[in-house]
Amino acid sequence: MRLMIRCLLVLAALSPAACGADEQTAAPVSQATGAFPVTVKHKFGTTEIPSAPKRVVTVGYTDQDITLALGVVPVGVGDFLGGYDWRKRPWAQAALDGAQPEVVAGQEINFEAVAAQRPDLIIAVNAGLKKADYDKLSKIAPTVAQSGDYIDYGMPWDEQTLLVGKALGREERAQKVVDEVRAKFAAFRKAHPEFEGKTAVLAYGGPDGYGAYATGDNRSRFLADIGFKTPTEIDKLAGDSFYTEFSQEQFRLMDQDVVVMYGAKKDILA
Repeated sequence: MRLMIRCLLVLAALSPAACGADEQTAAPVSQATGAFPVTVKHKFGTTEIPSAPKRVVTVGYTDQDITLALGVVPVGVGDFLGGYDWRKRPWAQAALDGAQPEVVAGQEINFEAVAAQRPDLIIAVNAGLKKADYDKLSKIAPTVAQSGDYIDYGMPWDEQTLLVGKALGREERAQKVVDEVRAKFAAFRKAHPEFEGKTAVLAYGGPDGYGAYATGDNRSRFLADIGFKTPTEIDKLAGDSFYTEFSQEQFRLMDQDVVVMYGAKKDILA
């Protein structure tokens, strides 16, 4: 239990936005420094951003984390699922500087709400975007989707940060954020060699069924970044997805060195 709590605490400390919030994101203090126009490659081709964006909308589940870490407060955001208000995260308070972005997406994108924000750039990197949705968004404003090199929702956090940094004309700042977070991971691993090579699974669910995240998911990548490894059985079941579901009969899949689990307390204790 002590190990699980420590993992969860360091997750909050090492997020890209948390890293940037300490020194840089008390407000959108710096202007874009990159030269425009900028051309960004992604899953659906290329997107040209003609000038430094002033009204940015994010529609992915965690896309706002990156823009805030880079000093850009979006005018519209995707809703963070799971019953937790992302605006209440300590780092977000400083980064938002009192702003209240409009929620324009959840499990589905509200295209009218996106358009109502009059964006000049749409970030849809962690949105599992389909071609039809990309086409709709790109008619509203230049849209940056995820890389085609990974499964949906599977683009690594550092590559997401660098991609968004390029689109915002803030590549140098994005690289700095990534370097700082990587350094924190390295320091943590050095301080905790006991984690190295141990199996860890991030799971969810209850009596009706369970699920766990595969290696290609950023939650599992976080655990890997502090030394753990995802069980191969989870990856086999997940296949081309970022997660897998399994029944109560397969509960032994969670018989690992470390289990980090979320859900209703009564279900977890059961």
